Formats: sequence, C-alpha cells, structure tokens
Amino acid sequence: MTETSPTSPTSGAAPASGTPGPGPRVLLIEGALRDNGGLRVSLDLARRWQAMGARVRFLVLENVEPDGPMLQPDPALDTRWGSAQVRRFRSAFPRIVATTVRHARRADVVVSGSEVGYGLLIGWAAAKIAGKPFVVLVQSSLPRAVAAWTPARLRPLLTSVHQRVDAAICVSPGLVDDVVEVGLPAERIHVADIGIDVAATRQAALDQGGPRRPTSGRTRFVAAGRLAQQKGFDVLLEAVARVVAAGDDVELEIVGAGELDADLKAQAELLGLGDRVEFPGHVGDLQARLAGADAFVLSSRYEGNGSLVLLEALAHGRPVIATDCPTGPRYVLRDGELGDLVPTEDVTALADALSAFVRDPEPLLRKASGAVNRAWDFDQDAAALEVATILAGLVRR
Repeated sequence: MTETSPTSPTSGAAPASGTPGPGPRVLLIEGALRDNGGLRVSLDLARRWQAMGARVRFLVLENVEPDGPMLQPDPALDTRWGSAQVRRFRSAFPRIVATTVRHARRADVVVSGSEVGYGLLIGWAAAKIAGKPFVVLVQSSLPRAVAAWTPARLRPLLTSVHQRVDAAICVSPGLVDDVVEVGLPAERIHVADIGIDVAATRQAALDQGGPRRPTSGRTRFVAAGRLAQQKGFDVLLEAVARVVAAGDDVELEIVGAGELDADLKAQAELLGLGDRVEFPGHVGDLQARLAGADAFVLSSRYEGNGSLVLLEALAHGRPVIATDCPTGPRYVLRDGELGDLVPTEDVTALADALSAFVRDPEPLLRKASGAVNRAWDFDQDAAALEVATILAGLVRR
C-alpha cells in the first residue's frame, strides 16, 4: 500500500517529514482527523516532542468523509494513514491492523492519543505484537467517555486494555481515580497538566482583529464546544431563558458544531430566545470572540482537564462561570477563587450566577484578575516536556 499525506489522501505523494532527531521514535495513533479538543492536544504534543528531538510518526487509522470540521496536521509532522482510501471500517480493518503493526515495529514507544476508540485497541495490540511499550493519554472522564463513545460489546475489551497499558498519562489530577478504579496499578499512572500555548492564544485574538466587543449594549456571554450532550448547552439555554424572564438584558453566543445543532436551535426558539442566542458554528476567530466576551460560561456535564476553551478564556483574562463537573473546572479555578462554580444540571444555580454577574460584575471581575497567571500554569511547553520524559523513561526500561 502507498501511504499518503492527509491533505491529499489519494495523490500517492509521500508525507512531509521533519528532520529526524536523536530522541526516541514515537508512534502516535489517532482514529481519524475529526476536529476535537483531544486531537488538538495530541497534535500539539507531537509537534513539541519533535522540536525536542523525538522522531514522531503520526498514524491516522481512517480517512473518513468529512462530516464536520476536520484538522490537518502540521506539514512538518510525519503523517501516515492506516487506510488511505475512504471505505467502511470493517473492510479496511485488516489493512489498518497490518499497517499499525508495521509502524509499531519501527517505533520505540506507541502512544494512543485517546482513551477510547479503535486507535486504543489496535494500537495496544500492535504494540504487544511488536514488543514495544504502550501509553494512553487519558483526556476525559474514563467511565463517561467509554459509555458515550464505545459500543457495549467492546467495553469489556477496552477495560481490559486499560488494565494492561504500560503507562496512562492523565491530563488532570481528577482523572486518576477513574484509571485506578479500572484496575491499572498506581505506579503506571502519571499526571501532566495538559493545556494551551498561552502566548499564541493571546496573539491569536489580536491577529483576528482584536477582542470582539458586544455592540448591542447587552451583557454578552460566550460558550464554546462541540454541540453535544456532554457540553450541557441545553441547560445553559434554560438558564438564559430564566435570566431574560427575570428582566436582565443578556445575549448568548454558543460557538461550535455537532450533532445537537438543530435540537439546540429549536430549543432556543421554543424558549423565546431567537434574538438573544447566536449559533455561528465552527469559526476561525474564536479567540477574538472569547477575548471580547463579558464572561465565558462552561456548562459541561463532564470534562477532562476542565476544557481547553476554559483555559483560553482565562488566558484572555475573562470572567468565568463554570459547572463544578468532573473533572477539571474546580482544579483549574482553584476551588472557585478564580471564577464561579455551580452544580452540574442545575438550571436555577446557573441562572442565578448569570444574573448575579449582570447586576454586579465586580466580584467576578476581581476573581478574573488572576486568570492570566493561572493560564500560564497550564502552558503546553511544560506539559510536553513532562510527557516526553515519561515516554523516554519507558524506552530506557
């Protein structure tokens, strides 16, 4: 099979490759290139590992038809396909497995960028066949992610794999208990505060024309993420409706795309929020929108490291109202010192927090004065170095 670049999967062109360094050979596996926070983290870590001298190969198992926003890896990253042609996974499976095993034999360590999915299962099997250590990045609450994204018939197998990995790297301390509960020995569990490139995040807002300030005169709340059940945007819409009914002049922007797009828009109409809620979809100027918001709202039912967009809001110094969901927001916001925390699924508590900010923004603005400094605690350079050190240790063993 001819392996090809993801920017032109049927062209037969060889993938771009960075200059090989003296470090370990890392095979990083992802299932597909659908845009999500976990994939962004994986690609960012790969780029930084390569800059540190590691020889990174990024293996994408499936070339899928775009059904939403897609990511493209850095051209300097050596990117390969498990199956370059768009085809049903079942028919492509033998080729994907054979390709993964071949790349695993050439690596020193194999890494799954996700705690769920076929990338984890196939990557672990390939690593065992090749006799190489296998690492999983745990980027979300394990039981919730398994329930949401894994067919019931595969859940026992997924649990078995998690019990046998050589290392699990959790992107937040709050994820450790989930991994321990699965049965992985504690000595194989590590934590790295995965985050964002703070300087680049702040510069992006300027490159996008500067903060987009509200022009309506209303207090503008911004939320962002995949339009999915996990993000709790249905609860947020109910809360905003109550705030409006109480007489507060607010508007809401929910940035993102996903399977609940039509449902959320219909809900907003039913609640009478048609002129107060915007759904711009997947945008290219998210940082300018975050930087210009009066406040950022995280309404999630669960997260991994508290969500990258929460860290981006902090990097812009924005006031934050967040659900106290598992895991991350409480840790990131220092138990409410840097932003307001409300219970998950609690429409009344979220509405009260929104109204309190509209009527007297000063308390939350004071909390936000420490936001930028806190964002720097999650700067990605430190996390990439920490994870690279863990991988190097496994290789040496």
